[in-house]
Amino acid sequence: MGITSRTGLLAAYFSCERNFPIPLKQVVTKGVLQKTCAQVGPNYVESIAGCGSLEEVRVREVADPLFWPKEIDHWELHKSCTDCLYPKHWHHYEVPETTVDRKENVVDCGAAEGLFALSVARRAGKLAIFEPWRGFRESLRATFGNRANLREQALGGRPHRACLSGGSLYGRVSETEGDPIEVTTLDLFREEFGPINYIKADVEGAEHALLEGARETLLADKPKIAMTCYHIGNDWEHMLKLARSAVPAYRYRVKGISYNGHKARPVMLHLWV
Repeated sequence: MGITSRTGLLAAYFSCERNFPIPLKQVVTKGVLQKTCAQVGPNYVESIAGCGSLEEVRVREVADPLFWPKEIDHWELHKSCTDCLYPKHWHHYEVPETTVDRKENVVDCGAAEGLFALSVARRAGKLAIFEPWRGFRESLRATFGNRANLREQALGGRPHRACLSGGSLYGRVSETEGDPIEVTTLDLFREEFGPINYIKADVEGAEHALLEGARETLLADKPKIAMTCYHIGNDWEHMLKLARSAVPAYRYRVKGISYNGHKARPVMLHLWV
């Protein structure tokens, strides 16, 4: 069950290695007893219509249609709806401190099908989407057309060639295994895109590298950041240190609890100035 493994949440809470505060009551009510993606996600899906190799999905609270690859199970669609749209879920990106305000330039890092980007598209100024898995290429183009800067690249600490192992919503950057991809940095991308006001990131364990390649962006723009920190290899304190090495004024809060790899980690790190 990933980050919502019920018994794992209690093990994480009582772990002697847990280094962040969270009330036990919240672990129980918002974790152990929280509704599952299978219970929440379908409530956001208003209709699904076939469209060749894609399905046109109408999503509650999102003005424009989302195009979904037919080959991917609807459970993943329900998971994305829960993660991106359900405010009670720990994975939710927009908390009061990290909400996309009108005309802010947004970069969605690890966008998958693009639901988060689509949900803020009408508020945002310029919108950029990074998703290296080719399985979402057609659907992202159908969803966004020319309304977003679509990049079939991963983000890291330096530009280089790498590999993507896995796919769908769970592709991970690897130096040795998988399909070849290009890795760039947010700092290099900013040179052509312009100022970045908001960074949403779920990059399956490459969050540290993403921040290392975004130092000049953070220094220049001080963007709001909503970033996952529950993947194996993530260290939220190191992520905070990387951000504050560029902008000491960053305030933060962590949210949720997970037990991936038998290590207690928060689910989200939110940063703002």
